[in-house]
Amino acid sequence: MKNRQLTIYIATGFIIASLLLAFYFFLKKPERIASPLLDEEKRVIVFKDVRYFGEKEGVIDWELTAKTAKKSIDKPEVEMEQLEGRYKPKAGITVAFKGTKGRMDIEKEKGTVENVDILYKGEYSLKSPFMNFDFKNNVTSTTSAVDVKGKKLTLRGIGLTANMRDETVRIERDVSGYIDTEKAKFHFQSNAFFYNLKDNSYILDGKVVLKGQDMDMFCDKLYIFSKDQNPERIDAKGKVRLISKGTIAKSEKAVYYFNEDKVVFTESPRIFKDNVEMMGESVIYSISSGKFSIQKPKMRMER
Repeated sequence: MKNRQLTIYIATGFIIASLLLAFYFFLKKPERIASPLLDEEKRVIVFKDVRYFGEKEGVIDWELTAKTAKKSIDKPEVEMEQLEGRYKPKAGITVAFKGTKGRMDIEKEKGTVENVDILYKGEYSLKSPFMNFDFKNNVTSTTSAVDVKGKKLTLRGIGLTANMRDETVRIERDVSGYIDTEKAKFHFQSNAFFYNLKDNSYILDGKVVLKGQDMDMFCDKLYIFSKDQNPERIDAKGKVRLISKGTIAKSEKAVYYFNEDKVVFTESPRIFKDNVEMMGESVIYSISSGKFSIQKPKMRMER
């Protein structure tokens, strides 16, 4: 009888121990790993030497070609490498570009190109680490650095928005560059830059500095008018100040005529030199000679 009871006790103890052990491993079981859905979400078809394009009224207004393209099966998205493209925001205007990589939403006709190099009408080139293209609205933009080069104008800045429908380009901040003319080279800097393609005019806006060989000019806003990329006239407005060889000229407006090689100051012009202040209806500064002349002068001396 005792042996039978002992056997029952041992069997019961073994069952209880097994249940406790099973319960322990149940509590300590490893977390379930989610099934790899990433590959399902990014199912793509790989193409070689692919071409995408968009049309308006039966005419191709933009196109992209790429050595390699990965087209998503579930979404209208394409990833491209070694791509080139062009678009026509208006009749007679073609913008060509190329980049190392790009992503585009085919339905929305917008995307991003990395390490982009843009050529506008064969006249200006623009480089940036990346550029956003919106072909439907003819808008190109970036928040990164931009480097623009033309035949006579070179500049750098940060942030760009180009609206080809309005034919305007704006660089947002930290602008610097130079204007190269037949007679001289002028370096400039400003808070922002604006370019109107219709009348071929540039605007330097905010804390403008223009430096030539023997002169430094400061103002609030500077307008540059050119013809065939050759600067013809500069209008300086707002707290204009020119310093040349120890002479300071001040006014609210000044116009620099490139062909005549002179700067004309109007709107309360004054000249300061050697504690002498001279005023007149206008002040003319000759770039080549570095001399000032005053129309209807008035003089005041400080002792």
